[in-house]
Amino acid sequence: MLDEDYPLLLSIQQAARKIGKSEKTIRRWIQSDKLPAKKLDSGEYLIKREDLAALTPHVTKEWQEQSELATIRLQVSIMEGQMNLLRVLVDAQQGEIEDLQRQVKKLTPKKAPVKKKTTTRTTTRHQRNEDLW
Repeated sequence: MLDEDYPLLLSIQQAARKIGKSEKTIRRWIQSDKLPAKKLDSGEYLIKREDLAALTPHVTKEWQEQSELATIRLQVSIMEGQMNLLRVLVDAQQGEIEDLQRQVKKLTPKKAPVKKKTTTRTTTRHQRNEDLW
């Protein structure tokens, strides 16, 4: 990535341009000690070419992992939204099923009540005589 044609010491601007990152990112890496740099009396930083070359694959991998993590979080969020929508649809269908069950119940003919058997009372001659008295 950083070939021999590049200077041994790079300014923040040169380093940023070379690896396609912003100057702000390079400064952040320097402040967080991810990227070693020598601070000059003028306040400018000089970065060794090999330090930048060593950091770039690590940072690129870290950026890729963070990007993948963000993508996964987005997918989880989308799936949660879809699950909520499915819950609403299931609840609505449950309500429709209950309505249909009530309608079916109204349409189902009621069974005729079962007639009780009437028992005929047989009276004995003795009971008949008592009834007469």
